Amino acid sequence: MKSVDSLIVGGSAAGTTAAEVIRSLKPESSITIVTDENHEQYSRVLLPHYIRHKVTREQGFLKKPEWYQDKLIELIKGTKVTKLDSKGHKVTLSSGEEYQYGKLLIAIGGYVVKLKVPGADLTNILYMRTIEDADRIIEAASKSKKAVIVGGGFIGLEFCSGFKMNGVEEVTVLVREPYYWEGKLDEESSKVLVNTLGKNGVTVLVNEEVEKFVGDGKVKSVVTKSGKTFEVDVVGVGIGIKSNLSWLEGSGIEINRAIVTNEYLETNLPDVYAAGDCAEFYDVTFDRKHIMGNWANATSQGSAVGKTMAGVKTVFETASSYSINFFDGSCLFIGVTDDKFADEVISRGSVGGDKMTRIFVKTIDGSMRIVGATIINNPAEVSPLTSAVKGKVDIASSREKLADPNFDLKNLIS
Repeated sequence: MKSVDSLIVGGSAAGTTAAEVIRSLKPESSITIVTDENHEQYSRVLLPHYIRHKVTREQGFLKKPEWYQDKLIELIKGTKVTKLDSKGHKVTLSSGEEYQYGKLLIAIGGYVVKLKVPGADLTNILYMRTIEDADRIIEAASKSKKAVIVGGGFIGLEFCSGFKMNGVEEVTVLVREPYYWEGKLDEESSKVLVNTLGKNGVTVLVNEEVEKFVGDGKVKSVVTKSGKTFEVDVVGVGIGIKSNLSWLEGSGIEINRAIVTNEYLETNLPDVYAAGDCAEFYDVTFDRKHIMGNWANATSQGSAVGKTMAGVKTVFETASSYSINFFDGSCLFIGVTDDKFADEVISRGSVGGDKMTRIFVKTIDGSMRIVGATIINNPAEVSPLTSAVKGKVDIASSREKLADPNFDLKNLIS
């Protein structure tokens, strides 16, 4: 059995950032990263840019083998952790090896949720998560004329632009909800987004759920539960991700929607931490348990937990934001965009004007604050709203003006 001071399970944004921070603070400590991928760290954020030929495949890789050697960080690739013995401070790898750890960080991210319908194993039914996925998308799309995308959200939008940029002529999006991105957007915001897709040759059909895929080894058509059939050359699926936490069974770790941590990203087990997509952390900014599955958040959490693991106890505190540019449109989320969390939601903009912003307002400790915002096709409002959320600005005096599109949001922070 090998022994290591800091063992990190997961080699992407949170895990690699944590390793780098630990090394900077503890030059003599031993660090091992275990990743189930066969690569050094690459950027998942850059995958859509690679698919759209904005960056090369090589540019997507953030770390070279030499970086790990120079930092004296052991990288074990293509390997999963299969068991955690928290009492013995050790883990078992899929290779059969055992590692004893001083401190353990779980930063495993997530895997794509796959459709479980007849024909789902046909070729050219594609997902977007890994560099290999991106390779397959480029190859298949460049030879295709008709595509169906199953699911909305960020991945659906990335598939839309990625397919179009690779020469797919006819793109249809199927969503099972009454409108695109229900649960994250209101219907008016969704209309603005869908109108942008329509102007760029993408058709969105709602209340449509896949019944089966049909083909002869390769997908040829998509059949929906409503009885519609779509002839296709390629299919893109984006219905969410989840973390594989089955290997933690019997370890005693607390799991709710994800691995539960406090504001220091500490779990209920001694010397065990969690960060990134697999962590449900206590958010001190908004006084709630929260999961934030995006690259920027994972990097920030990796930095904070790396300091804590190295002995510099650090609260993770942020107001997250994540965004996408698709064709000539944009969509951005800031902070907490949950109708149930906010006291009220204020809309500004219109479908006719091709812009829509929703502002989530909540009174916390006697201060009326903007706790989140969704911004569709209105980039000028991103900076002031981000500053208002992060600065915990009391906006009570401006509350009645927020719905007026002529009110300059810069006045909130001036």
